[in-house]
Amino acid sequence: MMKVWAIAIVAAGTIAAMPVLAQSDAEVSAAYTPLFDRCMKSGDAAQGVTAGVMDCLGRENIRQDARLNHTYKVVMGGLNAPRKATLRGLQRSWLEERESTCHAAMDELGGGTASAIVYSNCFLDETIKRTLYLKNYRP
Repeated sequence: MMKVWAIAIVAAGTIAAMPVLAQSDAEVSAAYTPLFDRCMKSGDAAQGVTAGVMDCLGRENIRQDARLNHTYKVVMGGLNAPRKATLRGLQRSWLEERESTCHAAMDELGGGTASAIVYSNCFLDETIKRTLYLKNYRP
């Protein structure tokens, strides 16, 4: 019986902490750069042409990756050696998880040009979520 209570307490704590870890769609959308918004509202992207959308997503992925890398370096700079090692391990695991998550999202479509857009958009959103997570990281 004690084991059941222990599991319930851990589960409740995990669920209670989830809002801190998870980012809302609004938070992710708010993190897109104005350049991305302009790109998506103009030219081929505004017409839904795959190449135009992919160009906008690709450029935004580069910008957001730079934000992520900057945030990661700032956080790492404030940690002692053991905590740096922990965060480095977490970051490596997250990189694999992001790849796996986005491939799964793409695979659900079974191929085609839309799957490339889904993958790139997933990659972008997951990168933004990680940046937001790191900005609030408390070891």
